[in-house]
Amino acid sequence: MATGFKVSTAKWAGVTKSVEGDIAKASTRTMDVVTVGLKGELRDQVLKAGMGTKLANTWRGRRYPVSGESIAPAAFVFSKAPEIIDAFDRGVAIRPVNGQRYLAIPTENVPRATAGPGVRGGTHRMTPAEVETYFNQDLKFLTAKNGRLIAYIDAVGGFAPTILGQPMPTFRRATPKQLGRYYRTGKAFKRAVRVAMFILTPTAKLPKRFDVDAAARHWVGQVEPIFTRNLSALS
Repeated sequence: MATGFKVSTAKWAGVTKSVEGDIAKASTRTMDVVTVGLKGELRDQVLKAGMGTKLANTWRGRRYPVSGESIAPAAFVFSKAPEIIDAFDRGVAIRPVNGQRYLAIPTENVPRATAGPGVRGGTHRMTPAEVETYFNQDLKFLTAKNGRLIAYIDAVGGFAPTILGQPMPTFRRATPKQLGRYYRTGKAFKRAVRVAMFILTPTAKLPKRFDVDAAARHWVGQVEPIFTRNLSALS
């Protein structure tokens, strides 16, 4: 004996609409979690690499549609400094341009130059030309390993207080009288010394600090379990 039942079109439409609504809600919530999670993991990579909050915060995330719910939402996570992120993600090699033979990598001895009017970013390490002007002498060179050169100046060392009150080494131009001989300052004797300013190298390879693909794969793998939990919570 056959049995059957009949569901009106209006009632069936209501059921499917309710189901679609739950799916859209769970999908959208899932994509919100994935967007925030991936963005956070990529920011953590920058911070763990010791590259600061400014670069870390260039990672941004958006969920589409921006408002409302969708059965097929999308996440878009991106950096506002893509060249820097890409360079440290791939560990690229840097080479001189414009016919130059060497890259000049500043040491911690290079003074900072105040940024010009309207230039953001505070201060930057002086360039070789700026160092020569600042100390009023040409850079001198010593041969190092692996085809590198060390660019140095003759300077007199000293200490200056910082904002935190800790003494930091500073250098100033050595006078002709001070070059190669001691001179008396109070109770201390000082002399001009060679101070390394730049390491000149034909090429430099940036270390690989980030793994953007690994972070993306991790959060793609989280979509299904997060969606399942969100959908179950709506039942």
